[in-house]
Amino acid sequence: MSGRKNSKSAGDASPPSGSINRIRSAMVVNVVTRIQSLFGKIRQFFRRIRMRIEGMPLAYKLSFYITVLVVSCMILLGIILVQQQTQLLQKQISEHGSTLVRLMAKAAREPLLADDKLALDAITSGFASNNIVGTAIATLDGEIISQAGVLLEEKNPLTRKEFDQIIEGEVDMHKWGWRRLSGNREKTVMSFLQPVRFKDVTTGFAVVTLNQADMLAAIGTAINAIIVATILIISLGIAMSFALGRRITQPIDRLVSASHAIGNGDYTFRFKDQRQDELGLLMEAFNQMAEGMLEKTQVKSALSRYVSPGVARQILSNLDDVGLSGKRIEGTVVFADIKGFTQISERIRPEDLVAILNRYFTLVTNACEINSGMVDKYMGDGVMLVFGAPEPDKDHAFNAVCCALLIQRLIAHENILRDKQELFPVQFRIGVNTGSMLAGNMGSADRMEYTVVGDTVNLASRLCGITNAGEIVISKEMYLRDDIRHRVLAGEYQSIRLRGISQPVSTYRVEQLTAQFQETIDRQFNVILESQRNEREHEKN
Repeated sequence: MSGRKNSKSAGDASPPSGSINRIRSAMVVNVVTRIQSLFGKIRQFFRRIRMRIEGMPLAYKLSFYITVLVVSCMILLGIILVQQQTQLLQKQISEHGSTLVRLMAKAAREPLLADDKLALDAITSGFASNNIVGTAIATLDGEIISQAGVLLEEKNPLTRKEFDQIIEGEVDMHKWGWRRLSGNREKTVMSFLQPVRFKDVTTGFAVVTLNQADMLAAIGTAINAIIVATILIISLGIAMSFALGRRITQPIDRLVSASHAIGNGDYTFRFKDQRQDELGLLMEAFNQMAEGMLEKTQVKSALSRYVSPGVARQILSNLDDVGLSGKRIEGTVVFADIKGFTQISERIRPEDLVAILNRYFTLVTNACEINSGMVDKYMGDGVMLVFGAPEPDKDHAFNAVCCALLIQRLIAHENILRDKQELFPVQFRIGVNTGSMLAGNMGSADRMEYTVVGDTVNLASRLCGITNAGEIVISKEMYLRDDIRHRVLAGEYQSIRLRGISQPVSTYRVEQLTAQFQETIDRQFNVILESQRNEREHEKN
C-alpha cells in the first residue's frame, strides 16, 4: 500500500505532456522572436548606413564606392597571394625534404644491409645541418639503428595500411608534421620517411626531420610584405578615388550651382567649357535653356512696360490661346486726368510737357501697383486704372479708393516740391466706380489689347469729367457698399444725368479713410517715397 502511495506521488510530481509542449512552444516562440528582433536591428543598421550614403555628396559617394571596390579587390588579391606564397614555400620544403631523405636512403642501402653502424652514424651525422634538426635510420620493426639530432616522439608514425603500402612499393615516401618542445617553446617540424631498398627488398627506413621555422618566417615575411603593399595600394586607391571623384563630379557641382543661380533668377550664367562628352552636351543644353529663359524674361519685362504685369503673365502662360475674348467680372475702374491740361500744354515746350506727364504718371502707376491694380491705358493727360482684373480681387473697390487717395496725396507732395522750384502745380481730378463689366482681349485679330468696357466704365469716366481739381468722386451705389461706407469718409456731392438713364446719378466726394485704415495710406506713401529716393541714389551711383 505504501508502495502504491509513493507511486502515485511520483506520478503527480511529473509534469503532464501538455505542459511540456507548451513550455517548448514558448521557448521556440521566444527564440524566433529574438532572432526576428536581431534581424530587424541588422536591417535597421544597414538601412541607416544606406540613408547616410544616399545623403552624401556625389563626389563622396563615388569615392566611397571606388574605395570599397579597391579595398575588396586588394584584400581578395592579398588572400590569394598569401595562399599561393604559402603553397609555394610548402612545396619547396617538401621537395627539399624529399630530396634529402631520398639521398639519405640511397646512401644507407649497403651499410644498413651490412649492419655497419659506424657508416650509418656517419651518414646520419653528415646530413645534419641548421635546417635538418634530426636524422635517423630504422629497421622495419621500428628500431632506430642510428640517429642524429632530435628523436621522433612517435615511435611508429605509420598506420598499418601506410606501412604495407610502403613495403609493397605502392607509396615511395611518407611525410607528417608535428610539434616538439625546445626549451619552453613549441616548434613546428616536418618529418620525411623514405624506405631503404636494396634490389627491391625493403631493409629499413631513413627519416629526415626539417625545421619549419624558416618556412613559417618566410611565410610571415611574405604576408607582412603583402599586407604592407595592400595597405599602401589601398591608401593610394583611396586618395586617387577622392581625387577622381572630385574631378568627375566637379562639372556636376557646377551644374548644381548653375541650377541654383537660375532658380534665383540669374539667367546670365553660362558654361564656357569646351567638352566633347555627355557633360559637355548637358552644359550646352543648359546654356541654351538659360539663354531662352533670359530672352523670355526680357520679353516679359519689355511686355510689362506696355501692358500690366498680370496681363503679361497671362499672355506668356497661354501663348497658344491668345485671341479675342471677354468675360463678365466684378471690378472697379479709376479715371484720373490733369485739370486744365490744354492751357498747360500751350504754356510749355512739348519736351517739358512729356517730362511732366511721365513724372506724374509714374506716381499714379506706383499708387496703382501698391494697391493691386492694373494700369489699363494712358490717354493723353489721363489714365485708366482697373482693379479686380485680370486677376480676381475680392477687395477691389476698397483698393481702388485707397489708390485714389494715395494719388491725391502723392500729387500734393509733388506740387510742394515743384513750388519750391518755382514751378506751377499740376492738379488731378479722379472718378471711381465699381460694378459689373466685360474684361478681355478686344480689338482685331492682328492688333488687340486687354481692357474693360461697360456702363460701369463709362460712369467712372463721366465722374472724372465733373470732378473739380484735387477731388475724388464716386457713385452713391459704390459708397453704399458695406466694404466702402464703413471704411471711407465721404460727403454727398452732386447728381448728374446720363444719356439713356431717366433718373439722375447721385455722387459722393471722398474725403479720407476712417482712422482705423488711414495708416494704410500713410504706410504706402512712405514706401513709395523711400523707393523713389533709392532709385535716385542708384542713378547717381
